Amino acid sequence: MLNRRLIRIRVMQTLYAFEKSKGANFQLAQDVIAESFAPDLNSMEKQDRNKLTGLLKLTQSLFSDEVNAGVFPSDETLPAEVKSVLGKAREYLKLKNKKDFDFYAIQSVLDAEKVYDIYLYLLNLLSEIGHKFEGTGKLATNKVILAIRNSKDLEHLSLKRSINWENERIFINRVYNEALKGNAHLEEYEAIVNRTTEDDLAIVKYIIKNIFLKHEVCSEFFEKMSIFWVEDKEILRTMLFHSINDFVETEGIVVEKLDEVWEESKEFLKSFFKLTVSEEKEILSILVPFLKNWEIERIIETDRVLLKMAVCELMHFPSIPVKVTINEIIEISKNYSSAKSGQFINGILDSVNKDLTSRGLIKKTGRGMLDNK
Repeated sequence: MLNRRLIRIRVMQTLYAFEKSKGANFQLAQDVIAESFAPDLNSMEKQDRNKLTGLLKLTQSLFSDEVNAGVFPSDETLPAEVKSVLGKAREYLKLKNKKDFDFYAIQSVLDAEKVYDIYLYLLNLLSEIGHKFEGTGKLATNKVILAIRNSKDLEHLSLKRSINWENERIFINRVYNEALKGNAHLEEYEAIVNRTTEDDLAIVKYIIKNIFLKHEVCSEFFEKMSIFWVEDKEILRTMLFHSINDFVETEGIVVEKLDEVWEESKEFLKSFFKLTVSEEKEILSILVPFLKNWEIERIIETDRVLLKMAVCELMHFPSIPVKVTINEIIEISKNYSSAKSGQFINGILDSVNKDLTSRGLIKKTGRGMLDNK
């Protein structure tokens, strides 16, 4: 299943999406304020539009200062209408953010488990493709494909997770007609007179690597199934090859399961996301002093997310070595942020690490302790 780097990427993407949703929720809360001070067109009384406009601007400005700068007004000096509407906007924003937080906490796990579902889909797709060649080609009697089709483990796990191709015959036909029919490598395979198990395995690996994971017909289909298709292709290749790599010796396949290792990884994903959000104030209080010439709002949003993740991981995951945390965050920044992000993040985290270590706020156990020295 997902390795730790891919889980960190998932956390980063989920945090980024949550930050965007918080920004949208803030704008919606500002709309609540605007509606509260809108003239009542049905009222028979004369509306003081200048007063309403003034109260609107004051309330929206105070609310913006609260949310974006943490500056809270003194209630004693505020008009009653402003206090009331501010309270309404605060409650609205709190509920919207809580709803989105709960959604993303669940969705991050579902998105991660979708990798496993696609893995099962791809194994089953090999069997479906074999059927398309019945009576016309040797792929129908390919030993690896037959082993996949006859695997009770695959049948059970696919049934358990509702994985099947019953409603996707058009896609399967497209893969056959546009990606496989007339393919030079397949024609070479079909031309082999005395084909071996090695030949069968080689052509299946070719189909996985060059058709399933690269051909535009498959990419188009699986990108609709998962927005993380591009990032997940390498781990899917590894999982699929692991299932068939020993076929020559064993003439059997190994179907991966969602086991205890995944349960640990899932817990890491959930905890990492939740802690980075819940401990944001503390994390920012640690980071901001080291951003000497930078306002936190002006730093690239991806870099902000990665820096918060790094501080969270340094402080709240004692079994992960400091070097691993910093190196992983830097590597992710190289692929998902600007060209200079890696150097920028490295400098900040080096200073943060020294500060937290000197204050005894980083406590590592096992390998982490050794690597932190």
